[in-house]
Amino acid sequence: MASEFSDWQDIKVAFEVARRGTLTSAAQALGVHHSTVLRRINHLEQSLNTRLFHRHARGYTVTETGAKLFASAEQINEQLESLHSSIMAADTTLSGSLLLTTVSGFIDILAPVCEIFQQRHPQVQLEILLDQKRLRLDHGQAHIAVRAGPRPDEGDYIAQHLCSKDSGLFAHERYLARMGEPQSLSQLQQHHFISGVAGFNSRVPYFAWVDEHIAPSQITLRVSETSDANRAVVNGLGIGGMQKEVAHLYPQLRPVLPKELNWQHDIWLVTHHQMHRSAKVQAFAQLLKQHFRS
Repeated sequence: MASEFSDWQDIKVAFEVARRGTLTSAAQALGVHHSTVLRRINHLEQSLNTRLFHRHARGYTVTETGAKLFASAEQINEQLESLHSSIMAADTTLSGSLLLTTVSGFIDILAPVCEIFQQRHPQVQLEILLDQKRLRLDHGQAHIAVRAGPRPDEGDYIAQHLCSKDSGLFAHERYLARMGEPQSLSQLQQHHFISGVAGFNSRVPYFAWVDEHIAPSQITLRVSETSDANRAVVNGLGIGGMQKEVAHLYPQLRPVLPKELNWQHDIWLVTHHQMHRSAKVQAFAQLLKQHFRS
């Protein structure tokens, strides 16, 4: 007996191939890689234990079974599109809740945008979810995400590049007065460092550098949140990585070997295509983009 399938996305992707006839054109229409399309088709056929397409050099044509499935899929797709349009039409007012997810280290950068948004749209309840885990926009866990690193490549997400941010190593002037200011990489052996816990460092370039180049005995504090690392540096507990824009908020911080030790990472505004055009998402997104442009 064939196993049940539970992922509408598999059917949606296969339906797009049936409509367009090739993996490439379907992938372009869906905004995903053609390997994703092939994987979903294979998964759907395996779950149904039947072949839905005839493969030809020129493309894909549906089998008799595939034609039956896609006839039903077309009706479901039309109903979903109609429902989606009605939901989006109803969401033209700036009200309700807006869930923004980002990492704790970004709150200093995003705070001015959030403040302006709250002043302009007091009827919207802005909730900021600070979590190192990536919350699922397609599951409604958040409406907007601000992420750092490589471009997010989830198929149903819309990623817009906001800016590139610089980061480096910093220390409080009180710490440097006590321990001395390093003038070379070799002198770093005399200092205390702040890094992240296991499993967290690979996503934060300056934590990764510290773990690779600094002896474990010198890493005197490990944290699971970048904001905690920032506070530790500000309180003079050691040398730690920080975004330069955040470090400039604290006049008593000093850069440590800025020419030798600096990193750059991209910042992305991420939304799900079903919520992208809603009034409250667009209102916040426009403020966010204006802030980073200025």
